[in-house]
Amino acid sequence: MPVRGVLFDLDDTLFDHEHATNQALAVLCLEEPALTCWPVGELRARYSALLESLHVEVLAGRMSIPDARAERFRRLLSDAGRTAIDGRPTQLATLYRAAYEGAWRAVPGAHDLLKALRARGLPIGIVTNNLVAEQRQKLDCCALGELVDVMITSEEIGATKPDPRIFHAALDRLSVSASETVMVGDVWHTDIAGALAAGIRPVWFNWRGLDSPDPSIAQVRSLTPTNRVSSQIWSPEEQ
Repeated sequence: MPVRGVLFDLDDTLFDHEHATNQALAVLCLEEPALTCWPVGELRARYSALLESLHVEVLAGRMSIPDARAERFRRLLSDAGRTAIDGRPTQLATLYRAAYEGAWRAVPGAHDLLKALRARGLPIGIVTNNLVAEQRQKLDCCALGELVDVMITSEEIGATKPDPRIFHAALDRLSVSASETVMVGDVWHTDIAGALAAGIRPVWFNWRGLDSPDPSIAQVRSLTPTNRVSSQIWSPEEQ
């Protein structure tokens, strides 16, 4: 069946969260030497794990965004053996946020790919596990908003990927069926598994070069709209 709509994840699919995080953590290491007790890769992994676990609490309404941001750094400082930390987590959270926003950019190739899809007359939607205001700010800052027709967030729908309900909401908003839609995302257990559960053909944006849990699922390593990338999205039979 011809593709009539394309859905995308946002963070680390269209918006370069990885780049902004790395830049912000580098700034923090200059400000807080205690964080240099780990190699850069381990610090990044520890921070990402805290971000993911506390983000769940924010989405569930059990923790405010400022509290979650401060808690990330309280735990990092504690794990790094930093003892005198009164007020320090909040200071670091503020510094990190400023550096993070200052490094915002679209994933390389994202603009050109979205423009190519729109040139084919395909409506474009975003399905994201995050808050409306945060994700809208990213779209506007990275000049992606004008290339996207709808954005569906977990905050708005009350369901998070991989729950099929959030995907069905996006399909309804785009007025397309699951069988004629493609979902592009970088995280297997939310984007790919969720799309499959909703009856949508997924394309895995495997920029990390991970082993595929299912080699039958189409994947791309870049968003640059080459013939291969484009065909994976709008016409798999062309491969």
